[in-house]
Amino acid sequence: MPAAAPGLMLVDLIPDTAVHHLRTITYPFLMGLSRLIGWRSYWRVLGVRYAPDLRYTLTKEDLALLVAEARRLKPKAVVINQRLPKAQLAALAKAVPGARLVYWDMTENVHDLAEVVRRRIPEARGKALDDPRLLDRIRPSYRRKILNEAPWAANPVIEVIGGHRCSYHAPVAGNPFYRGLGLPSASMGCSFCQMPDLKTSRWGLKDATAFAARQIIALSRQRPAGAGEARLNLCGFELWRRLEELALALVRAGVRGVELDLMPRLDEVLAARGAIERVLPLLAANGIALRINGLGVENFSPDENMRLHKGITAEQVHEASAFLISCSELWPGTFRLPFGGLGMILFTPWTTLKDLRVNLDNIERCPLIDRPFALSRRLMLFPGAPVTMLAERDGLLAEPDDGLFYNAGCKTDADKNDLPWRFARPEVAVLWGLARRISSDRYNIPDEDPVKRAAEAFISKASSSPFDPLPLFRRAVDAIERRPETGTALELLALLRAS
Repeated sequence: MPAAAPGLMLVDLIPDTAVHHLRTITYPFLMGLSRLIGWRSYWRVLGVRYAPDLRYTLTKEDLALLVAEARRLKPKAVVINQRLPKAQLAALAKAVPGARLVYWDMTENVHDLAEVVRRRIPEARGKALDDPRLLDRIRPSYRRKILNEAPWAANPVIEVIGGHRCSYHAPVAGNPFYRGLGLPSASMGCSFCQMPDLKTSRWGLKDATAFAARQIIALSRQRPAGAGEARLNLCGFELWRRLEELALALVRAGVRGVELDLMPRLDEVLAARGAIERVLPLLAANGIALRINGLGVENFSPDENMRLHKGITAEQVHEASAFLISCSELWPGTFRLPFGGLGMILFTPWTTLKDLRVNLDNIERCPLIDRPFALSRRLMLFPGAPVTMLAERDGLLAEPDDGLFYNAGCKTDADKNDLPWRFARPEVAVLWGLARRISSDRYNIPDEDPVKRAAEAFISKASSSPFDPLPLFRRAVDAIERRPETGTALELLALLRAS
């Protein structure tokens, strides 16, 4: 009797926050690749509670389910998309003696799939791995089995690949903050961005839009009946530029019951107004929704905006916001506004009181900005980013401390750690300490934190429901401008109580 084909088990830990569902970008392609090289493949899912540091510990019950499934399937390799404790990995390894356990951290570089498979799973061999058009040849598979009863795992956000995420690059020479910094390129994208600088052609795709359409069509046909609307996060700047072409391909294939989430820049939204207005009737008539998501303002202050090298003006933000709101009113249910509103980076090492006032004025003017969320946003510095080099030159990098953990969502991997930094202006550091505790980030701060307890007294007496932190924060900016010697957030709150 011939031996069974080698097996690949893909373990998918899905957190209960949708924004963190996107660590299985490669799984449908690993499933399809397994078929090409003659391996069996199994995609197994466990819903978990979100861990901000992205290091997960399974419950005793979930670990038992995972170990039992691995023992039953007897895979040759087990791929896991999140970090687990050594003891839990040891229990899994014991269930499948000799199997290779692989932590799979690929989220962006799907074009390197064959190379990474060779390196991480050397037992996987086959001519398909030498095919320069491998991604075009693979038929992705989305068939999964959920092992526990986590409801959010039943319909996660699925990433659809269409090449490199962002095409934005602007000359550095026109930015006075980066002159003489010795950057390796004459142009760059946003200065904080860590996405690889790749051309879509590096992916070996004949047609990025057709490639994305094939993924969506495959997913639609493989989804079980009654699964509900599928939310798809479309990755690739070409997909935005060819939105009408993509929509027409999906309609012709009979795709229905999907939400297409795209992540253009705000200036790209303005440039595509005509295309959006033309495509919405087609989508509405065929049961397809469109959501423009992940839109980043970053900062309304001209100086801060230039340090972030964003290349978007305040007026563009307000013009694009008005257009998005108009589309949602004209096409309710079909055109959907971004989850959580527009993104911001309100605090940086260089922030001044003037910068904060400019931002507060514009946040109040823009209905698409979630105020509690905006106040919780600060810059995260990662090694190699241009803005990190700028902070280092200005002496604003700091020693690690034992302060409260922070993750603005930029930490997408457990091993990806940002660098600590300090504020150039101590009074802004005090304001940041208050902002965290009156913003949406206060839920991530321990209840016994003394500043949080003091801030709660103000929140509980607020006249607005839900609580709007901007009026209190404006008062705080005014107070610390009058008393710049105020050294802590507790002292600042005492000033506010006395005023």
